[in-house]
Amino acid sequence: MIPTIQRAAVAAVLLAASFSSGAATKASSPDQASSIIGRIEYVVMQDVGIKLKARIDTGAGVSSIHAKVLQIKPAAGGSGERVVFEIRDDTGKAKSIERKIVEWAEIKGKGTSKTTRRPVVILDFCLGGKRLEGRINLADRSGFLYPVLIGRNILKTGDFLIDPSKTFMRQPGCTS
Repeated sequence: MIPTIQRAAVAAVLLAASFSSGAATKASSPDQASSIIGRIEYVVMQDVGIKLKARIDTGAGVSSIHAKVLQIKPAAGGSGERVVFEIRDDTGKAKSIERKIVEWAEIKGKGTSKTTRRPVVILDFCLGGKRLEGRINLADRSGFLYPVLIGRNILKTGDFLIDPSKTFMRQPGCTS
């Protein structure tokens, strides 16, 4: 049996070895490929020419965008549904967009047990200089400061680090 002092010494040596070998380095320093973004950033939907302010929220599982749903219609060939919706850019100019509905989300309201059924679509946009694509639910966000909420589902695809003390750290658009 190894005495307690010797076990503690062995544990300390193993811990020090793991730090010096780089085993713990990834957890203690940012990955070179990660982009640092602030808690508020611009997102650009380049395919439709829209720039919007977005709140970065690691507490939100799914992303959402302020949109007015204009029409739900059957997809060609009867495979699902499509949605026509309107988004206003940061100047207030309205753009009409049509996308396939990939699912319907039941979103529970804050402070209530009521749920709202929202269409979920795939949108592509630029955030932090990276082109991203992901599921975003279409919501009435008129009561919020920011028309876009970027949740974990999108943040994971872009390998971002968030500095909550900063805003607008990146130029809008994609660098590549």
